Amino acid sequence: MRFTLLTFILLSSLFTFSQTDSGTGSIDGKILDSVSKTPLEYTMVRIFSAKDSSVVTGIYTDENGSFVLEEIKYGKYYIVISNPDYKNKTISNITLSANKPLRKLGNIALVNSNKELDEVIIQQEKNPLQLGLDKKIYNIGDDIATSGGNVTDVLNNVPSVEIDQDGAISLRGDGNVTILIDGKPSNMTGGNGKSVLDGIPASSIERIEIVTNPSAKYDPDGTSGIINIVLKKNAKRGINGNVAATIGTGNLYTGSVGLNVRNTRFNLYGNYAYSYRDGYRNNFSDLKQFSGDTTDNLEQRRYGADLNITHTAKVGMDVYIKDRNTLSWSIAGNLGDRQRVGNQINTRSNNFGDTTEIWERNSKDPNTSQNIDLSLGYKWDFKEDKGSLDVNGYQSLSKGTDEGFYLQSFSYPYNIPATDQRLFSREANDFTTFSLDFIRLLKNKIRTESGLKMIQRNQKLRSSSEAKDASGNYVSDTISNYNYKYLESIYSAYGIIGGQVKKFRYQAGIRLEYSIQNPNLISTGQNFKNEYFNFFPSATIRYEIKKGTELSLGYSRRINRPNSGNLNPFTSYADPYNLRSGNPALRPEYIHSIDLGLDFNTKKFTLAFALYQRYTSSVIQRVKVFYENGTSNGTFANIDNSVSSGGEIVMQLRPVPIWKNMLSFNGNYITFTDDNPSVNWNREGFVFGMKLSSTLELLKKTLTLQINGRYSAPSITAQGKMNPRGSIDFSADKSLWDGKWGIGLRVTDIFNTQGFSFEVDQPTVFQSSEFKWETRRIIVSIRYKFGKTDFKEDKRSNENNGGGGFDF
Repeated sequence: MRFTLLTFILLSSLFTFSQTDSGTGSIDGKILDSVSKTPLEYTMVRIFSAKDSSVVTGIYTDENGSFVLEEIKYGKYYIVISNPDYKNKTISNITLSANKPLRKLGNIALVNSNKELDEVIIQQEKNPLQLGLDKKIYNIGDDIATSGGNVTDVLNNVPSVEIDQDGAISLRGDGNVTILIDGKPSNMTGGNGKSVLDGIPASSIERIEIVTNPSAKYDPDGTSGIINIVLKKNAKRGINGNVAATIGTGNLYTGSVGLNVRNTRFNLYGNYAYSYRDGYRNNFSDLKQFSGDTTDNLEQRRYGADLNITHTAKVGMDVYIKDRNTLSWSIAGNLGDRQRVGNQINTRSNNFGDTTEIWERNSKDPNTSQNIDLSLGYKWDFKEDKGSLDVNGYQSLSKGTDEGFYLQSFSYPYNIPATDQRLFSREANDFTTFSLDFIRLLKNKIRTESGLKMIQRNQKLRSSSEAKDASGNYVSDTISNYNYKYLESIYSAYGIIGGQVKKFRYQAGIRLEYSIQNPNLISTGQNFKNEYFNFFPSATIRYEIKKGTELSLGYSRRINRPNSGNLNPFTSYADPYNLRSGNPALRPEYIHSIDLGLDFNTKKFTLAFALYQRYTSSVIQRVKVFYENGTSNGTFANIDNSVSSGGEIVMQLRPVPIWKNMLSFNGNYITFTDDNPSVNWNREGFVFGMKLSSTLELLKKTLTLQINGRYSAPSITAQGKMNPRGSIDFSADKSLWDGKWGIGLRVTDIFNTQGFSFEVDQPTVFQSSEFKWETRRIIVSIRYKFGKTDFKEDKRSNENNGGGGFDF
């Protein structure tokens, strides 16, 4: 009995000692305004260790101004309370122990700081350029240079990004770039091989992230890197909204509205944008084909119009289940209706200058698109900022129609009958993505990341053609009828380790990937299957020379897989003299990329300088094959390899507070090498481009004037070259009534020089082509903002606002 009692006493003592040493307690209180005594919601309460001043945890007050800090280990602490409209308050000498596990602070009064709104705005102004460990961030926000524009207008102002006449995007002179929306692949980026980015208004965009040497966390697609388009997601507390409208010459009209409701439990947001854009779109081509002593000439002149109507919307919600746990969902969609019409005059002649044929081709090409992106995610932030767990499911669905109505008639010779043709195409796409990402902070500033991802792509495309026969009836044209299906599955896993040792920051990782591609031309029974297993290492190291100055070195191995459009073997006869088809035998490109960078930051000057080199094997290039009958086929081919070596400079200069400038330059020397003796694809040359943005802020920063200029020098392709191009825009914006109202004026392409032209120069063929569309417009805009304004954003919202990289 005594032994049992003694044992009980010892165990009880041990248990009590254990509790005293490692038990937990809680702290609660209520935050009030010192004058009105009203509760202050969404006020940050952080607890610090008295021993080393490290942050233990933190929480925001609820709508009643109350807070409860739970599971706090016994010890000595102090608390800091902060609210953007009030002076910070510190409460010291807080002790939790087994005798006092609960500390009630009661009512805590904060004194209003009486800061003027203009002062807060200045302090919270976002820098147009931000530099991360592995990416550059260009904050768009309310950039007046893109008022009334779309995504392509925004990207045209981003350093080292170029867009051609078909909407194809290139980065650092390379067209193989991955486009993401909110960090995820989407049908809205033209995942089916066509660009629909024109349908996303600039007013829907928060920022553009450029990742030229992505880490293993990112999908390895894209030769030159990744462009991530982050859509707006309001994170201000209370009820806030905005309305904007623009009108421009050439029948341009846009409008947008945004609204969000936020408290300590959830953030509900939504926005909608409408765009009506009309204008001319012309194309001119001269083709010469040489055969011995004879030359066949084909001159084509097409004058047309292009009307694009789009609706874009996004709605989403972040639910704060409990401290450090967030459930998020969002739905984004886009509806597009495009009408293109044209009249093309074709003239064929021989080497003596004699006209042999003249014919006219009238065309009408209407198409529609419907895209919807569904996203569901859960994030668990570990205590003491020790890491996080992210689980995300994502689905992007789209369907569209493409139609073509063509009437062709000969005026010389007269005995060739007219042709009347109709084309119909239906397309459906389904992208499904599941991902799991785990981040853990270890001792000695070491950070690890790991994750799993699955991507499924499913595309269906059905097309049919009809032509009018001699009796005036439309009959099926079997050569243009096809049924195409494309399946792709990608399974990947990655691991990253990073950290900091004195002035060095480092990051290294590897991504393993297994992929299957299955293009299937059902109508002809052609079925292809490509399987790949790859590994993609990456590494980055940065050295802080002094405060604000860093030197970096990065490497990554990447892949550029041919997409469904590249692989589709069907030949399009929409223009019988300019055919188009894919190549199912295409192999993926493999890229080794290395970057050496220098970043320099001061209050007035920012410099990002980089030297880079990319070696690419099995280069995928758009090529043209010419036939003896005067027709050509635009398709794709693999070239043995290419080497691109260049440099990039991005400078941001603010010599005086009211004047800020951004100047960028990118130049590279590229060499294409191929041992195919039947073609001439061995070319090399230097290409460069530069952009300038200069902004002047007057009348206490309520009047903004801006000039944007861009120039692209001639650049080489495997078969010829692209000619130089450039343009200059002017923008002005005036804010009224404390910034709630605003009016703007924008003139795009002042000198009407923006366009696109290229040359194909081969031993038996020379072709020059020019594309010109309506680029010079005068645009007037008006906007209104309403609701409660809070310029201090929640860290959790920023982390969940679109895709991100690995910054620390």
